[in-house]
Amino acid sequence: MIIYLHGFNSSGASAKGQFLREQLDDIPILTPTYHYDPSRAIVMLQHLVEESLRLDSNLLLAGASLGGYYTQYLGQRYSLKRVLINPALMPLASLETCLGENINYYTGERYTLTTRHLDALRALDVPHPCIASPPTLLLLDKGDELLDYRLATERYDNCADIRLYDDGDHAFQHLPDALPAIRGVYARPWPDSGTDSK
Repeated sequence: MIIYLHGFNSSGASAKGQFLREQLDDIPILTPTYHYDPSRAIVMLQHLVEESLRLDSNLLLAGASLGGYYTQYLGQRYSLKRVLINPALMPLASLETCLGENINYYTGERYTLTTRHLDALRALDVPHPCIASPPTLLLLDKGDELLDYRLATERYDNCADIRLYDDGDHAFQHLPDALPAIRGVYARPWPDSGTDSK
């Protein structure tokens, strides 16, 4: 099973999530929509991961942008294989520009992003992701206009299969090219999958 986590102001109906469901139709894929409040989102996502592990111990987490940040945290907490797609591994700086009124592009929900929400995100940071790291695939477009891809390559230099693609953008234009690599990490045996590392 794969759980795909969308980015900021997106939803489970996002293009990447639906593309993965269409192209990997032999694998059960969940594409949840989670709350904008990180403290509520992480409770929901932890419950989803725990319920999914009861059904399938071969669980892969995949996440893009802010979803990559949640994927990093959950992957480390539950020792799960993970795919990070143009991940926002240090999202506070970019999200500070979004403080105040927001609207979700997919759901139309209007809400106010506050410093309390950023503090909740900060609490989910994984300072040392390469310690006891589960199998990790890092997918990066060098043309990402929002995030510096080099921050992710530096953080995962010693513990991830890093795939760099020229050009592209933050939406990650090379998902079709990356499908074989995603299948590869999904198929990779991971005996510790499903254990809570905390």
